[in-house]
Amino acid sequence: MKILPIVLTIILNGTLIQCSSAPANTTANEKIIAQVIQKSIVVYGSHQCHHCVNFKAKLDSIGLEYTFHDVDVSDQYALEMVARVKASGHTEGFSIPVVIVNDQELFIAPHISKVLAALD
Repeated sequence: MKILPIVLTIILNGTLIQCSSAPANTTANEKIIAQVIQKSIVVYGSHQCHHCVNFKAKLDSIGLEYTFHDVDVSDQYALEMVARVKASGHTEGFSIPVVIVNDQELFIAPHISKVLAALD
């Protein structure tokens, strides 16, 4: 699991703060852990698209979990992607990857920083 190191780091940092005689703030730590666990990333793209491959590599290097739907392999994923883009109000042509964060925010061919900001 790629998210486990993030959660463990958060827990460890909270423990270190408590050990250094700072006041314990378990509610804040639990809230941060819940936010990290609840976030989801879905990437629609193609293994043949260098933008998609590079975007996935960036997510991998950060250690973020994501679900990848290859639109070249599955018509269902392609139709699902187009429907989600249209539902977001985007009516012009668009590029891949299409990234959806926490089933709410949709990004078309985003820079990694925009996706990371949506995770905060």
